[in-house]
Amino acid sequence: MKHFKTILILSLGLNLIASFFVARRLYFKYNAYKMTVHDGLPKGTGHHESFKIQYYLNRQELFEVLPKDSNSIIFLGNSLTQNFELAELLHNMNVKNRGINSDRIAGVLNRLGPIIETQPKKIFIEIGINDLGGDISKDSVVISYFHLLDTLQKECKTTKIYVQSLFPVENDRKGNPTFCNPKVNANILEVNKALLKYATQHHITFVDTYSKFESGGQLNPKYSIDGVHLTGEGYLLWAKILRPYVEE
Repeated sequence: MKHFKTILILSLGLNLIASFFVARRLYFKYNAYKMTVHDGLPKGTGHHESFKIQYYLNRQELFEVLPKDSNSIIFLGNSLTQNFELAELLHNMNVKNRGINSDRIAGVLNRLGPIIETQPKKIFIEIGINDLGGDISKDSVVISYFHLLDTLQKECKTTKIYVQSLFPVENDRKGNPTFCNPKVNANILEVNKALLKYATQHHITFVDTYSKFESGGQLNPKYSIDGVHLTGEGYLLWAKILRPYVEE
């Protein structure tokens, strides 16, 4: 009986220790989310923040446990990427969608672990509009983006990296004023110029999506559902642009 009690106490102790480390891990993940994505969201958007946090962390957790395959073609990004039916539209089952709604550059940096561990064949990146829409300066966006690209080149030496230009937005769409305005569009142009220059200097492929979606200095309404996000026809065009790069 004494031996049984000792085992029981040890078992309870180990469970408590395990619970502590799980709780600690979740705590740090939550705070990492707060610092990278949640705190950068525009105020008064009407989103249920507790749901948004849970959703982000659940998706991040899923990415960590999915199988790692070095033949993968990883797409990193925000809601534009998450809503993209990549495997179906690109006819390639090696394509893996790693987009998360509301994500920013710092958020992608924070969740690079599983990507680096995978050492994928290719990585396509689409990110930055939530930074600009969250009133992050274009200079800070460029610096953060360069850091992201530098990290990927150092940690994934055999991976081919593709930087997609930021999409334009509509200049005046009710309900989306923090994103849909001329200032954001002007900053998008500057960020894209900086990304093109950096990609050229560092042997990274730059994919120009901007020019195909732009009309009169803003997102063509034909491809827009809310001034930022894309229609089905917009995704068909995006897939057409990407297909040669995916297949090369």
